[in-house]
Amino acid sequence: MAGAGRPQPLINQPPQMNLQTLRQLFYALTILLSAFLLFQIQPLISKFILPWFGGSPSVWTTAMLFFQCALCGGYFYAFLVSRRCSPRQQAAIHLSLLALAAVAAAFIIPDATLKPEGDEEPVAKIVALLALSVGLPYFFLATTGPLVQHWYARAHPTGSAFRLYALSNAGSLFALLSFPYVFEPYLAVQDIGRLWTWGFWAFAGLCTASVWLNLRLAAVAPSVVSASSPPSLDAQHTGPAPSWMRRALWVALPALASLAFIATTDHVSHDIAPEPRLWITTLGLYLLTFIVCFDHPRWYQRRLAAPLLVLSLFVLTGRDELPALLGLDLSYSLDFTRWAHFGVMFLICFVAHGELYRVRPSQARYLTEYYLLMSVGGACGGLFVSLVATNLFADYHEWALMLLAALLLAGGVLWREAARPPVRSALAAVVAAVALSVVYWEDPLSWRDQHAAGSSSTTLYQARNFYGTVTVADQRKAGAAEADKRIFYSGQVVHGVQFLQADRLRANLTYYGEDSGAGQTLRHAAAAKPALSVAIVGLGAGTLANYARPSDAYDFFEINPEVIHVARDWFDNLKRCQAQTQRMYLGDARLKFETLPADRRYDVIVLDAFSGGSVPLHLLTREAFALYAKRLAPGGLIVAHITNSYLDLYPVVRRQAQALGLDFRWVDQAYDGERGINFNRYAVMGRNPAYFAAFPAEAGAPTERSSGLKPEDAPLWTDSFSSIAPIELKK
Repeated sequence: MAGAGRPQPLINQPPQMNLQTLRQLFYALTILLSAFLLFQIQPLISKFILPWFGGSPSVWTTAMLFFQCALCGGYFYAFLVSRRCSPRQQAAIHLSLLALAAVAAAFIIPDATLKPEGDEEPVAKIVALLALSVGLPYFFLATTGPLVQHWYARAHPTGSAFRLYALSNAGSLFALLSFPYVFEPYLAVQDIGRLWTWGFWAFAGLCTASVWLNLRLAAVAPSVVSASSPPSLDAQHTGPAPSWMRRALWVALPALASLAFIATTDHVSHDIAPEPRLWITTLGLYLLTFIVCFDHPRWYQRRLAAPLLVLSLFVLTGRDELPALLGLDLSYSLDFTRWAHFGVMFLICFVAHGELYRVRPSQARYLTEYYLLMSVGGACGGLFVSLVATNLFADYHEWALMLLAALLLAGGVLWREAARPPVRSALAAVVAAVALSVVYWEDPLSWRDQHAAGSSSTTLYQARNFYGTVTVADQRKAGAAEADKRIFYSGQVVHGVQFLQADRLRANLTYYGEDSGAGQTLRHAAAAKPALSVAIVGLGAGTLANYARPSDAYDFFEINPEVIHVARDWFDNLKRCQAQTQRMYLGDARLKFETLPADRRYDVIVLDAFSGGSVPLHLLTREAFALYAKRLAPGGLIVAHITNSYLDLYPVVRRQAQALGLDFRWVDQAYDGERGINFNRYAVMGRNPAYFAAFPAEAGAPTERSSGLKPEDAPLWTDSFSSIAPIELKK
């Protein structure tokens, strides 16, 4: 028969091709939307629960730990069903779980009944809270990426499923950037939550369609492959199963990248200088390395990336000492220093993820196992910081350990690339020298003496917990004993200073001088009333206790138990406090204010919790100020310490005073090194004609350290709506 030897065309080829194209489109849209929702819910729910745990930056770290572990659970599910279940069984299980997740997605905003009392162990409480509110929807979203990529790899042997992984990370990055710049400035948290729920239901529709198309084509040839189509990197290898060494790398490499991301965030936040969107910057760069490395092998060139990483580590850790050794007089701006750290973090993650892509599985059946072990590695990085380093180290020593691990990785890559033994020996010597320089310059064990400009600083005490690090140090200057002082640091922010000479112990230094807003207000209130009731939110070294008289009652509110320990054992302001009644409340101030006796009223409430880089925004909302006003005695005053190097808080507190109908003034005190006074800014509000007559309000708004935002243009912060974007200082 004529033409009998020729291959006959498939009868249903056009419809089949259409279904394949439709399936690829739905796969891509499903993965893209699932990744977007995964990373949209993280900042959304973290922001919502942030006020419940005192606004600590560690809320973000703990939430990240939960999400990494939930991601790991989702990948484990994808691994099991792809290995043990037929396509029909996968569809039945997946759609059943999807139905439950779609119902749970309507309740992602936690109910107020889940709010903590204020003094619980925070890590366990946060994890339990997140599991109850977003656990099931997040878990299901986490299963989608690896499972859909598994279906794709089975159906399209000439395509690269790893490009879908790059697409998912692109969706994650878009979600991460859109939350603070597109959603947060214009929508309340509850509104964003409703949009997220609708987005999840749209995702459920896409996922259902993807499952149906996968079943529809499962019994037919998975794809129509042209004879001229070149095989992809994923299709041309059909070798043995991955070795245990390769599987170990699937865990170790993402663990290093995750550790680099979290350690850099903590290190810059506490040891350099925090910035309001720090975690977005570092997480965005972390995701970007995934996108670049998994899009195509051309982007990661190990012969360039590994040497650049070694050089950058050497330059970064020696940035202060190297210029002096070379006879150069260089100074670095704060932004340059931050971005130098971000650049090193990017290179570490780039090399780790580039190597991770190089050791990817060559067979589709190992794809879900690959992603499972990757997620285990990512979770290990978070677990090490949140559970091990926080409890084991007194400072952020995981930063230096991470740098050494990155050097080990870069050295291993260079060793593999170098073919000749002399070259390998030279490279090993270079990497060892850089490692020694990291140990010396980073000084992780604080074994070097610290001397500068004729003065010495001796660390007396250091501790670390969920809320950060606290340090007490004595600073002495040669030939000037009267200037010797003890300093209390929370992170790198000075939270209290006391002279060491006996006759100068009661001097009110830094932000708390007699002419500061707090000093003026407390002295005026004391002159007007024989007995005062005062609330201090934020203890520091207890300097404001020096204003107390024997007839007064002072209540102190502090969320960090280590701060209380420092104020009581290393400074004597509390010991010498003359107030006849002193009460110390451990926990979040707002939660504690709500539990005070109904008749408790204060003549002065001092809010002193905003000088650091991570401002507890929940203490600056309409609901918070309404609570403060409710606790004021007749003629009482609210004093807010709004000195901050990163945010202009003046428009925020001014709007709160307007909303409550309170009189308002602000006062700046200039720097005075001789008296030990730092520049400080306060805002005072209340209904006290005598006070505002004695201290008339300044004309206009402050211009020094200003964002340029006018109070009338500032949105009113509430518990469901706040955005720091408009009030970031211009530098």
